[in-house]
Amino acid sequence: MKISTLDIRAHSFVNTPNPIDPAALLETLNHWRHQKHDRPPFLQLLDDDQQLTQTLEWSQRFQQQSRHLVVLGIGGSSLGGNMLVQALCPDNARTVTFYENICPWQLDRLYERDWRDTTVLVASKSGSTPETLAQLLTLLDRCGEGLTEHMAILTENPQSALGEIATSLKVPIIPHAPVGGRFSVLSVTGLLPAAFAGADVAALLESAREMAHACLQPDPENNPALRHALAQSAMAAAGRNMSVMLTYGSRLETIATWFRQLWAESLGKIDAQGRKHGLTPVEARGVVDQHSQLQLYLDGPEDKQFTLLFDPQLATMGATIPIRFAHLPAVTPLAGRTVGELFTAEYLGTRDALLNRGAPLREFRLSASDPCAMGALIMLLEMETTLVAACLGIDPFDQPAVEDGKKRTRTRLESSTPGTLMEERS
Repeated sequence: MKISTLDIRAHSFVNTPNPIDPAALLETLNHWRHQKHDRPPFLQLLDDDQQLTQTLEWSQRFQQQSRHLVVLGIGGSSLGGNMLVQALCPDNARTVTFYENICPWQLDRLYERDWRDTTVLVASKSGSTPETLAQLLTLLDRCGEGLTEHMAILTENPQSALGEIATSLKVPIIPHAPVGGRFSVLSVTGLLPAAFAGADVAALLESAREMAHACLQPDPENNPALRHALAQSAMAAAGRNMSVMLTYGSRLETIATWFRQLWAESLGKIDAQGRKHGLTPVEARGVVDQHSQLQLYLDGPEDKQFTLLFDPQLATMGATIPIRFAHLPAVTPLAGRTVGELFTAEYLGTRDALLNRGAPLREFRLSASDPCAMGALIMLLEMETTLVAACLGIDPFDQPAVEDGKKRTRTRLESSTPGTLMEERS
């Protein structure tokens, strides 16, 4: 199946017998198809022209100010934008650097960078994310409030701590769309860094709309999100609850990182009957992880389902391996071929080995530089996630356990004084 420029090959992915009655899902899809105002927020984004307008206006403003953009944010405030930038614009003259973690080793590099010709975007949906506040406040302390001349703050809550800081420092606020962070990549949150770097975000959104239309259809044979969601739910019920995303191509790797949050935070839930659910996402990189994880995938427990991502353009890329030493048996099959051919052969060989073991596997083939393929893939994975959650009887849009961790972190800080946090009582 091909939607927009995304090539979807289901292979053995949809072969598991499905005990789930899709009637309720079909009814939900039919309702969403006719009642746009009841659709999930990430689908409503596609009809919000303001997202594209804001993105283009602010990206143009940033481009007039600077050649470099630094994004401070974590989770949904950074993963989607980073995915788009790394896939679509890796070699653009305008650079975008994302600082997510607050590990002191990494933050030292933030403070030490050259801030000339740089704009700073501070992103937090709630406006109270402690990691982002720590990044911003220490950056201003170390590097001076002069940085605020080329700074913007992205938040949904102007009355939050981040909003009050923006007001105090006269930093403009960009409204965050009313959508959860992990579903926000097709809003200004994800689109703005990509547009700054040169991505065609209008084409990205148009392709996402095309995929959304396909994913609202009532026929599983022509609705890839419904077909694959039913298959994944059936596989999970049969014990295959590890979702391995194996990316072939360095520019595709951040797709797996973005998907990891989307899948884990949306599906790791307790239902109304107190039953725990979840499909665990696993990131893997071809060809590197053929030498670390493939043995487990082939001969280990049959608890995994596989999604492979590949850019077919890689097959014709790379240096040619010289014919010198071609008489050596290990070199003979390599001689005269490009490195891209070897890369592709390893991709196909790994895929075939998994299929030969009876592993449920699907392929997504796409050009990493193609915004149409990327938009289609994003929408497919977001729709899939939502429909799997419906099959499991859980809410994909909350994260109560994450909130528990945040509360306990705050308690730790409030119950100690600076410099004494590690003085645990036995």
